[in-house]
Amino acid sequence: MSSRFLAFLTIIRPVNSVMMGLGVVLSEIIAFQGIPSFNVLFFGFLTAFCLTASSMVLNDYFDFDVDLVNAPWRPLPSGLIKKDEATLYFAFLTFLGVASSLTINVECFLLACLATFISSFYNARGKKYGLLGNFMVSFCVALPFLFGSIAIKSYGSLLLQIFSLAAFLSNTGREVMKGIVDVEGDKVRGVRTVAMVYGNRVASIIAFLFFMGAIVVGFLPILFRIVSWLYLPFYIMSCIGFVLDSLFLMKDPSPGKAKTIKSRILIYMLLAMLAAFLGGFLKVTVW
Repeated sequence: MSSRFLAFLTIIRPVNSVMMGLGVVLSEIIAFQGIPSFNVLFFGFLTAFCLTASSMVLNDYFDFDVDLVNAPWRPLPSGLIKKDEATLYFAFLTFLGVASSLTINVECFLLACLATFISSFYNARGKKYGLLGNFMVSFCVALPFLFGSIAIKSYGSLLLQIFSLAAFLSNTGREVMKGIVDVEGDKVRGVRTVAMVYGNRVASIIAFLFFMGAIVVGFLPILFRIVSWLYLPFYIMSCIGFVLDSLFLMKDPSPGKAKTIKSRILIYMLLAMLAAFLGGFLKVTVW
């Protein structure tokens, strides 16, 4: 019973799903410059969490054959979750996420539907398109920061627009890096990742370039003086992590090294999110 429960928890990648939910909540607070209503915060988090979780379930459903090679211990290839159970799980999470968005406003509902369509298309077919598929994933990762501002009808938050672009670039770098990890399994499915087509070293260089692009974009709030000094220390820690691990990967672009680093990239992205929250909400500007 406990192993089944853990399987249903593991398949939704709870860390990723929670991060997306927090992205919406923090964006709502930044855009509102205060604490919005509980309903907006709760349903905003629930929308992002459920839609991310449903996408993760669908990803494992379509990656069944690949995971038999790459990760046979995962819930579906190991048999802990049946494929028909995964289908029902996906449908339930998608319904809950889309329904939650509708309780906020129509614009959020439409954005949730768009995110669901793009993530579903990616999982079903888009993954085979290599870098274009990576862009689809990163678009969905960047959406929470726009979703948060739209949830409270604050369309012009420059900080959130900048952070959304930085999230897009950094996640694209991570997706390219993940191609190095999955290169053997991707041969089974014919997924044309950068690593698959051009090799691991080229993929590590392209990932580095995307990470550096995200770092440059992340300095714009400082240049425009739209954040407080609290932004800087957390953002610098994030940048150091991105730079060092990118260099380590270029030195050793092996699947094992990429697998270790891709997990740490989430920590650096979380640090950047924390920097945006502290610097954007607590504007004790001392520039």
